[in-house]
Amino acid sequence: MNIITAFSNHNDTHQLCQDVIATLRKGSAQYDSEQFNILVVYFNVDHDVHLIHSALTEAFTCPVIMASSCQGAFAITPTGQHPTANLSVFGIIDPLGHYGVGYAKVNPASPDIAAQKAMQMAVSNSGRPYDAPSLVWTVMPPGQEEALIAGFSQIIGPNVPVFGGSSADNDVSGNWFQATCDVVAQDLVLVLVMHPSSALGYSYSSGYEPTEVNLVAQNCSARKIGLLNGQNAAHEYNAHTCGSISEALTGGVVLGNTTLHPLGRPIDSKMGITEYLLSHPDSVTAEGELCLFSTVAENQEFVLMKGSIEGLVKRAAVVAQNALDVLPEGRKPVGILMIYCAGCRLTIGDDVAAMQQAVLEQIGSIPVVAAYTFGEQGCFFDGKNRHGNLMISAVAFSQ
Repeated sequence: MNIITAFSNHNDTHQLCQDVIATLRKGSAQYDSEQFNILVVYFNVDHDVHLIHSALTEAFTCPVIMASSCQGAFAITPTGQHPTANLSVFGIIDPLGHYGVGYAKVNPASPDIAAQKAMQMAVSNSGRPYDAPSLVWTVMPPGQEEALIAGFSQIIGPNVPVFGGSSADNDVSGNWFQATCDVVAQDLVLVLVMHPSSALGYSYSSGYEPTEVNLVAQNCSARKIGLLNGQNAAHEYNAHTCGSISEALTGGVVLGNTTLHPLGRPIDSKMGITEYLLSHPDSVTAEGELCLFSTVAENQEFVLMKGSIEGLVKRAAVVAQNALDVLPEGRKPVGILMIYCAGCRLTIGDDVAAMQQAVLEQIGSIPVVAAYTFGEQGCFFDGKNRHGNLMISAVAFSQ
């Protein structure tokens, strides 16, 4: 098992691709020109997805999964790094491993069916159709992630860890993309089934702390909350967050106002640790309903969370280290694939460089690629796969 990472921040799309292709070819040549099993690609939508797709699929014969990442993607290579590169690629070379890619168009009326089709294709393409994967990496279009995760479990069961993130654009206008070797679209669920030859480590967490404010959601519909603690949801949330959404109580976008005050669902584990799955309020309706980027059940109990730029800058390094720490003793880490919420990335602004520096100082020169996503999928210590917001995840590869 070896990992090659590559990035370019060139403004010209053709040169952007050529830079990355050259780095990948040079990297793979170190290992007797072993073929890549898979390329995981993240890019900035300021560049033409079709040009990037054709360049990479013409240069390499292996499967490819691609997704847009908010304002670029994070990359660490042996020769350099960039926190927001226009194109970042994570290449897996694993001659003894098995990997399969699947995809399907998501019909809003039946997202679980698309998830099942994509998973069936990936399992079949892995060459190990009767074995449970070690891990699934996924790319989703934002909007129905919980149903997609449920669809996966219909094929592989509930116990295979599912990690990944929802594709993103730069301004929440809906200009996100997903792609495989076969297709480029804006409404695909992508699945990468992994049977690596060496152990994986993984971690799913956030950079937030719980407050003493408890809230019960009522009059819920999909991703809307009508009431919190029996009161108008927007007004009650506003009262507990020092007026953070005062200007939008009768309607409006509140995405940037709420990033440091998400709602957390307590998740207890057998280890006695309480973790929190976060939901990010993004808008308020004219009736004062609070709209989120994740689905809410009636009578869901929340804890109001608090965050800081300093905490978000430091947390990625902690999550990366946590993934390394759960690798079996004696295994050498060779790469980390990460997800970092786009909302967190936009909130820390120029401190994204400090966030990457913290990761470098924590883990050294291990190759890393991270996407900035509009939703994060992963599992806590309890082993249940979930979709959350404002989360960070890491999957560590070893030899």
